[in-house]
Amino acid sequence: MIFESLDRMKRSAIMTTIVLMVAGNVLMVLPNSILPLLNHLIGFLLLVYAALSVFHFMSSKKALIHYINLTIGLFGGLVGIVFLSLEEAFMNIMIALVCILPILLGLFGIYHAFAFARRSGRRGWWILVVLSSALVAFGGFIFYNPWVGSTVGTIRLIGGTLMYTAMVSALSLIWLWPIQKERG
Repeated sequence: MIFESLDRMKRSAIMTTIVLMVAGNVLMVLPNSILPLLNHLIGFLLLVYAALSVFHFMSSKKALIHYINLTIGLFGGLVGIVFLSLEEAFMNIMIALVCILPILLGLFGIYHAFAFARRSGRRGWWILVVLSSALVAFGGFIFYNPWVGSTVGTIRLIGGTLMYTAMVSALSLIWLWPIQKERG
C-alpha cells in the first residue's frame, strides 16, 4: 500500500516538475509587450471552452459528471469574460495563483516528508522539510513584494518562483523514489 502511494507521488512529482519548469522558463523570457495579447488569447480560449462544454452537456445523458463539467465550463467562461474585459486580469490572477501554488506545494511537501520520507528510513529526509519551508516562504514573499515595481520584474519573480518550485519537486524524487532491494 505504501509503495503504491509512493509510485503515485513519483508520477505526480515528475509531471509537476515538467510543467513548472516549462512555465517558469516561459515567464522568464516573456516580453512585456505580449501580455495584452496573452490576456485576450486566454480569454477567448476560455470562452470557446465554455461554449464547447455547453454543447457537450446538451448532447450528453445528463449524468452528475456532465453537470460538473458544465459548471466548470461556465466558470471558465466567466473567467474568460474577465480576461477580455480587464487589461490587468492576467497579471493579477497569475500573481494570486503563483502566491498560492508554492505555499500549497510547500505544505504538501512538509506533510510528505514527515509521512513518507521519514518512515522510509532514508537519511537526509529533513532536507525536504527545509526546502518545502523555503517554498512556503517564497510564496509568502510574492504577496509582499517591495523591490519589484514593474510588470517585467513581477513576471521574472513569478518565473523564478516557479523554477524553484520545480527544483524542489525534482529533489523530492530522491526521497520519494522506492528503494529497489537487490536479490541475492
